[in-house]
Amino acid sequence: MKNCIYLFLFLTLGMFLIEHQREIRHLRESIESQNQEIHTLQVVLRNTSSQSKLALEIGHRTQQSLHDSRSKRIVKVTAYSARSIETDSTPFITAYNTRVRPGIIAVSRDLFAKGWTFGKKVYIKSLGVFTIEDLMAKRKKNQIDVFIPETTKALSFGRRNLEVYLLAPPPIPKETYSQLYKTPHRDYLLATEDICRRTN
Repeated sequence: MKNCIYLFLFLTLGMFLIEHQREIRHLRESIESQNQEIHTLQVVLRNTSSQSKLALEIGHRTQQSLHDSRSKRIVKVTAYSARSIETDSTPFITAYNTRVRPGIIAVSRDLFAKGWTFGKKVYIKSLGVFTIEDLMAKRKKNQIDVFIPETTKALSFGRRNLEVYLLAPPPIPKETYSQLYKTPHRDYLLATEDICRRTN
C-alpha cells in the first residue's frame, strides 16, 4: 500500500513537473514572440522617424534654397555717417523714425519697393547682419548704405559690390501666437451671436 502511495505521489509530481515545463516553454515562446514584435515595431518606428526627418530636412533645404535664390543679390554697398550733407536736415533720425546707430542700414527705394522694408534683417557678406531702418535718395538704385558713426571711416569705406541676403523672419513661437491671438471670452462670443441673430 505504501508503495502505491509513493508511486502515486511520484506520478503526480512528474505530471506537475511536465505541465510546469510546458507552461515555462509556452511563456518563453510568448515572450520571444512579443520581443520579435517589439523589435519589428522599433525598426518600423526608426525607419518612419528617419524618413520623417529626411522629408523635413529636404523640405527645409528646398524652402531655404528657394528663399536664398529669391533674396540673394549683388548690390553696391557704401557707408554714411550722421551729417546733413550725407542725409537730410535730420541726420540723427532715420526714415523709420529711430536714432541712427551702428547696425542699421539704408536701402535704395527700388529695393524697398521689392520687400526690403523697415525692420527686416539683411546679411551682408563679410560685414554681418544689419536692420533696415533708413532710405537712400531717390536717384540711388540697387544700393545699400551702412551707417558708420565716424565720418572718416564712412568715407574710407568706399564702394563695394557685395553679396547680400534678405533674411526670412524667425517663426512665431506657439506661446507668442497664443498670446497674440487669445480665444475670445465666452461673454464676447455670446454677445456676438446675439448681434448676428438680431441683424439677420
